[in-house]
Amino acid sequence: MQDEEYMRQLSYGNDAAFDPLVFRYHKPLFGYIYRLLLDEKLAEDLVQETFITIYEQGKKGFVPDQFKPWMYKIATNRCKDYWRKASTKREQITDEMIETGAQIFHLIDHQLERQWMVDSLKQLSLDYRAVLYLRFYQDLQYKEIALTLDIPIGTVKTRIARGLKQLEKILAEDERKGAGVNE
Repeated sequence: MQDEEYMRQLSYGNDAAFDPLVFRYHKPLFGYIYRLLLDEKLAEDLVQETFITIYEQGKKGFVPDQFKPWMYKIATNRCKDYWRKASTKREQITDEMIETGAQIFHLIDHQLERQWMVDSLKQLSLDYRAVLYLRFYQDLQYKEIALTLDIPIGTVKTRIARGLKQLEKILAEDERKGAGVNE
């Protein structure tokens, strides 16, 4: 059954229809939120808040056109709310980081699971981390990311390109440090 059909069943009063959604998405949603906030307990709390919102919306009769981007949008907004409350500073976006290429994608494809890659991703701003995690960890398409983050598809493409460019610089610096090369 499709996710949207589970939501439809929930809107009809079938509470059991919610269970498959939690079972299907708890782990990937936790991974997404954890990678954004880097706090396991907070991530678990926000996952629960996200599912509570999904449940409440379903009980009110709301059925999203596309469940997965809608769910990630709720989760992303929970993270943004946390960042606002915590008055956390974010890095400024710089215009010189727009260039991207096949070499960066090759690096992502082959190194994403390595711990140093994850550590490098943690150095990016929340905006860049969010689009990169949604694209490469959650396998969402640009259109789905745009729906999730409520931004234009062009902004998604720009953030991915800039985020990958920053990531390339971080990884290159890490490689230089790892090889013992000092500038």
